[in-house]
Amino acid sequence: MLTCRHGQATMERTLYAASRSLEIEGELYLPEEYPELEAVLSAHGYLTEVAGEIDGNKLLLSGTVETHLVYQSKEKLDQVSAYGLILSGINGAVFNGEISLPDLAAATWDWHARLVKIKLEPGTARAVKYRLELEVQLHANQSAQVGFIDEIKAEAGIHTEVEHLVIAEPVLKTYVKRDINQQFPLTYPKPPLARLLSCQVYPVSLAAAFAKDRVNIEGKLEVHLAYVTLAEDGHEGGVETQKWTAENGGAIPFQITAETPVLQEPAVDYEIWVEGVQFTSTHPESFRVQAQLGVEVCLSKTKQINAIIDVSPAGEGIIDLKRESVAWVEVVEDAERLITVEKMLTLPAGYPDLGKVLQVSILEPKLEWQLSSDQLMVTGEMAGFLLYQTAGAEAESATLQTATWGMGDAAALGFGTALELPGVETEMQSRCTVNLQQIKSEQVDGRTVKLTLEFKARIRVTQNREIALVTDSALVLPEEGPKPSMLFYVVQSGDTLWQIARRYNSTMATIAAANYLTNPDQELVSGRKLLIPKELRG
Repeated sequence: MLTCRHGQATMERTLYAASRSLEIEGELYLPEEYPELEAVLSAHGYLTEVAGEIDGNKLLLSGTVETHLVYQSKEKLDQVSAYGLILSGINGAVFNGEISLPDLAAATWDWHARLVKIKLEPGTARAVKYRLELEVQLHANQSAQVGFIDEIKAEAGIHTEVEHLVIAEPVLKTYVKRDINQQFPLTYPKPPLARLLSCQVYPVSLAAAFAKDRVNIEGKLEVHLAYVTLAEDGHEGGVETQKWTAENGGAIPFQITAETPVLQEPAVDYEIWVEGVQFTSTHPESFRVQAQLGVEVCLSKTKQINAIIDVSPAGEGIIDLKRESVAWVEVVEDAERLITVEKMLTLPAGYPDLGKVLQVSILEPKLEWQLSSDQLMVTGEMAGFLLYQTAGAEAESATLQTATWGMGDAAALGFGTALELPGVETEMQSRCTVNLQQIKSEQVDGRTVKLTLEFKARIRVTQNREIALVTDSALVLPEEGPKPSMLFYVVQSGDTLWQIARRYNSTMATIAAANYLTNPDQELVSGRKLLIPKELRG
């Protein structure tokens, strides 16, 4: 007699994974209280609202990009000609679009949109044309419950062969939003402010920690400010910057919490992004930032499964096995890696030399991943703005200039690196999430700025395997005493060969061979007469 202990696992099989681009064009209008526009100096955007609906084989997307614009005005007079404003809500860059999907029956679709390019250029004196590029990451999966035997006990001796598998069971996928509101004082010797131009925030120094029934995403929010200064005579002076960073101790610590139904520590994948930034000032020595952060948290339980794939008797009798071919998704690697990107931003020919870097603005990079033997190749590109004050300009004249990369005809900032992952092969699959950990810019000389970015990548490499698992087993011993020379059984509705073999103390292989069955369970037709052999065959 055999006693089987049954186990069950939930696996998520990837059916499709790809990245698609959505390009949008439109026009923005300056509020009446702002002077007319002469030239765009810099632009930044945040994907504040995005909604998606799957209709047949299409993903229908709509949303708004909160657009931050710094421009040079036509009206100069005794004021600095640079102006900054935020266009959000219905006044922001509104978009609608669709992406075609492959026809995958019974698939569960997941998607995530990111803003990777934004270009603004003058249309009229009071209008700005915009071009946006969204990167939409698509993922289709199929979840399945898989049953197996992980332990067999028997009074008689048996031998078992066990397959050791590591799988990741999905636990929870959730979206959490966090608002951060903070007052920042300007620190000496920085001059007081007259007008705000631009404020950018970056979540950095990110980490995930599990505590009881929740996951905490912790980090710091860096703030980079550009503003028009207030001179001692009460008039506007030049343009100044100040940064509150992790390096100088001014970044804002924050925590975003997601509750989880599991008590054990899960594996945590997350992506965090900025959904919007508003900034105001009511005092020349300080200003206030209101930032909205969004985070998508995916939790899974990584566990080892011991599944029996073969059983044989150690003594008398024959082991009859019921098998089922199962598609397993096995975890090969689950790791974190740091990716450092260093780029030299060199001014294009014909541009005036750098006097002072005011702001470096980088959008989220477009990334591609490719597995090779023992390595994960990472390539990417990103768009960026450099806002600077030209060399030789007096502070009061505030001669501002901008250079761009990845906008229009200007080439994007490309990069590539290889991450060592021993044991991975080309035919495996990888899924990665990336979060910014650090951003630094440093002026090297009058033509060059060094940009350093550090990302934390969470990498999971899996492989699909077809394995014939034992889903039931029986020890068949020879019966004592005479047997009838001929024994037949008439198949009833719902019968399986496994059930018939158990009823007559035989094996599936013996009955199949005697009745010339090559695919037994499909060939068992109600009413068919089966010969039950007298002797057992293994």
